[in-house]
Amino acid sequence: MSFQQEDTINQRPITPETMQRLAFIRLLVQQGVDQSQLPDPLSAGSILTFHDAVEFFLILTSEHLGISVPDRGQFVARYYDNLHPDKAGPVGVDLAGRIGVKRLTDQRNAFKHTAAMPSAETVRQARADTTQFFEDNTPRVFGTAFTGIDMVDLVPQPNTRDKVRQAAGQEAAGNRVEAMAWLVEAFDELLASASEPTSFSGTPFSFGTNIRFPLPRRDVARILRQPRERDQHMPVRGASTLAEEYVTLRESVVALQRGARLTALGIDYSEYWRFNSLTPSVYRPNQHSEARISAPPGYSPNAEEYAYCQRFLIAAALRISQAIAHRRPPSWEN
Repeated sequence: MSFQQEDTINQRPITPETMQRLAFIRLLVQQGVDQSQLPDPLSAGSILTFHDAVEFFLILTSEHLGISVPDRGQFVARYYDNLHPDKAGPVGVDLAGRIGVKRLTDQRNAFKHTAAMPSAETVRQARADTTQFFEDNTPRVFGTAFTGIDMVDLVPQPNTRDKVRQAAGQEAAGNRVEAMAWLVEAFDELLASASEPTSFSGTPFSFGTNIRFPLPRRDVARILRQPRERDQHMPVRGASTLAEEYVTLRESVVALQRGARLTALGIDYSEYWRFNSLTPSVYRPNQHSEARISAPPGYSPNAEEYAYCQRFLIAAALRISQAIAHRRPPSWEN
């Protein structure tokens, strides 16, 4: 393919719908990468995810370039041959990675149609082939790096989406700790929007009201020590002990409440646990205060950890949107 042909392709306008579909493909690939790193045999499902992402990309490529691809025929040949400039003319594209896609397709067919479990080496090869396919072909077709595709637009909740954009801006500026803090704020916003009552009957995802400004243990103890009739049977340090028990119980209930909300909304708790362990604590005394970031000594997340947290948040936003859409209000609320 000549430089002139490739430059023409890169200049084709990308519609917002196409960009959103590219963002979904990138999210799908990242989910496949996460799957591929699970213990065997849980990693086997990544073969299907990788192939779905490649097929989605090839379909989108044919639509973007305006090239008709036949429905029948061998999968790799249908796209690589019909999209090639030799057949499609100047609008065509010489896609890279044909051998890798053929290998991935054979692995997918063996797994899906003959129940041949892929080995750990097969999964690693599929991950490498898929990664190389997208790194090579996204610039050729769409004129942008695959890692440069912005997935933020996939977040359907406007307030959450704004905070994820703030995180992306901080990450681009090299302020990763602040970027992680914005992801925490985005997730808190997301969970609050899903669990806040929207009617008299409330929401099935709340599991009680939030304790927004919990009293410190020392204040609870002071309240319990207020003057009252002398009781000879009052245990020594009874107020402090009761305050400690109350605060411990409160913290347990808050943790259980969050776990119940996540489970009800379809969010994997183990994925949330990793997100929570990778991000700092963020506290605001009130909605107008600046965020206070608290992290352990030496806290220094890397780019892969930031990418995981962003993917988790986007996937959680989509799951929550689906969960809320499935809720049917009572007839008297219509």
